Amino acid sequence: MKHLFLCLLFPFLGAAQPVITTMEVIKPYQEYDGRSSVSETVSVLQEFFKQAGVTVFATIDHQKAAEEVGETMPPATLLVVGNPKVGTPLMKERIMFAIELPLKILVYEENGGVRVHYRRAQAIAKRYALESGLTTAQRIDEAMEKLISNALSR
Repeated sequence: MKHLFLCLLFPFLGAAQPVITTMEVIKPYQEYDGRSSVSETVSVLQEFFKQAGVTVFATIDHQKAAEEVGETMPPATLLVVGNPKVGTPLMKERIMFAIELPLKILVYEENGGVRVHYRRAQAIAKRYALESGLTTAQRIDEAMEKLISNALSR
């Protein structure tokens, strides 16, 4: 009887196991504490990107855009950054990856503090099932995370 109970219970134990997705294995983003203000944090990041040869394609001030249509919101600025020499091979492997590039970094104010949100290229590459591009995406993340950390710690 004891063995029969275990045999009947066994399939349910397998079904109760958590499903681990790629997004849980690779945290899809990295968060940092910013400087004293969004504008100061954006300026510091822009300067560090420029020095490192990373192009800032666009700086989008969401708070300013909201004000232009009569709305209010906390400060939030999106930096669109990248390096075509590094990103082009990823897009050549899977053209749909082009919608994800250039990379985006959000600097925003929340609960009285400034935060920096970076979406990891490696997690994005996994979503698009890139194979050879995964190594490139990992190198991009290592470089970007080091650059952002260095910029914010000075």
